[in-house]
Formats: sequence, structure tokens, C-alpha cells
Amino acid sequence: MPQPTKAWTDDGELIRQILDGSPEHFEMLYRSYFPRVYRFALKRLGDPGEAEDVTQEVFFTVFNALENFEGKSSLLVWIFGITRNTVNRRFRKARPRLESLDADGAAAVRAPSVGDERVVDARRTLDRCERVIETKLTPLQRRIFHLKHLRCQPVRAIAVALGKSEDAIKANLYRIRRAISEQVPGLDSVLEK
Repeated sequence: MPQPTKAWTDDGELIRQILDGSPEHFEMLYRSYFPRVYRFALKRLGDPGEAEDVTQEVFFTVFNALENFEGKSSLLVWIFGITRNTVNRRFRKARPRLESLDADGAAAVRAPSVGDERVVDARRTLDRCERVIETKLTPLQRRIFHLKHLRCQPVRAIAVALGKSEDAIKANLYRIRRAISEQVPGLDSVLEK
């Protein structure tokens, strides 16, 4: 977890530096506010993994929306507004409805038909992919996979959000594709750039 270090006195100047393309200034912002954003998300969600995902999403959003910051509040207040919205979206996601197998409608559940074999095969492929992602990829690679293939973010944005070079992100994407294609043949073409 980054150590907090607020090394600026003027939010406007920091924002100008970041918008001018200074990765060092974004790193200062990230290191200063990461612990607070993470603690807030962890307290609301109760899950360290979810809190880390939310925190990464918040800083990705901050980076992409920084040019829209109007300065009507402090930068910290603005970031916490983004954090609250991101956490609240996690709560609003549809949760599966669970029913007892003893319920009246349970007897009406139909058996899969021959046409459903494709669905079953697709589910098995997805399960294999999930196992590869959880067991073969590092936490950093899982974050990169999530940002690239689930959030559809460009390599440059991922590099900035994670504080890595574009070449490092590309190398990790190559390793991710290789790991998945070794375990789930034929899927690597889906994960191309």
C-alpha cells in the first residue's frame, strides 16, 4: 500500500502538472490519497479485494476526469465524491436471487436440452479461464486483465493508472495471453490487443 506523502500546497498547480503529463505528480496524488480511499472502501465493503478494486477504479476515474475538476471544493472532497459513487455502484449491482430447492417452482426447472450443450461448453471454458486468472496470474496481472479486458481500457491509461510503463503493461498482457492460451486453447485470439 502506498505511503501517504502530501508534497504540494496548491491543488490547482498539482492538477496542472498532471494534465501536462507529469507522472511524478500523479504518483504524488496517488500516494497521498490511496490509503484514505482504500480505508473508506474497505470500511464500506468489508472485503480487501473489493476495496482494492474500488480504489484502483477511483484513481483511474480521477485520472480520466481530472480535466473536469472545477475547484469548487478541495481535491480531496472531489476524490471522495468519486469514491462514494464507486462504492455505491458496487452495492447497486444485481445480486443473484437464491431460492430453496424445496420451493414450489423448483419442480418446474427443465433439464438442459441438446441446444444447451453450447451454453454448458461456454460455461466450462469460462470456469477454466477464471481458474487460470486466479491461480496463474499475479495480483498485478489480474488488475491489468481486469482493466484491459473487462473495463476495455487502453494500454496507456492502464500504465498511468498503475504507475507502470506502457512496455511493462504490454509485456504483462503478453504473459497473460500466453498463460490463458496454454490452459484454454483457442481463447488467445479473443484476448488479442
